[in-house]
Amino acid sequence: MPNRMDSMISKGAGVVKGVEARLHGLVGVFKTLSEQHGEAGALLKRVKSDPDKRSELWPKIRQALVSHEKGELAEVYPVMREYPELRSFCDQHEAEAGQLSAQIERIHATSMSTETWTQLFDQLCEMVDRHVQEEQNQIFPKAQDVMGAPRAEQIGPLFTATQKKIAATLGPTA
Repeated sequence: MPNRMDSMISKGAGVVKGVEARLHGLVGVFKTLSEQHGEAGALLKRVKSDPDKRSELWPKIRQALVSHEKGELAEVYPVMREYPELRSFCDQHEAEAGQLSAQIERIHATSMSTETWTQLFDQLCEMVDRHVQEEQNQIFPKAQDVMGAPRAEQIGPLFTATQKKIAATLGPTA
């Protein structure tokens, strides 16, 4: 389980991303997703900067990434797919989500004490960073523009509830 300082750093990064999202006009589910991007990014950076944190933080990172992606696939992208101008984003996201999931499982199946784990983790960090940049700079603003802020607000609680259910199936992070 992440210690208090790691949790504070992660939450703080999430708040910053949420404020940035709001400044860019994102609301509802897109603001929530942006906050989660910040939290996950902070945890990933923490492990990269301190390899001794692997065993403590990897379960939390895995749970956060898997539940985030599956929650998006279940609640956010199906709504976006209803709009023809967003379908190409949905197709691209599905492909990337599959690649991210496969990478997460490769890391999870690898011993943390190996160089292979480090290499796989570094690749995951790059994948997540590209994915986040794409969503926040291209997909989310376009989706909110097309769907409207009220719809983004409406699907926010659905995403959060689904994500929590998925996280619970992944087991405790403690």
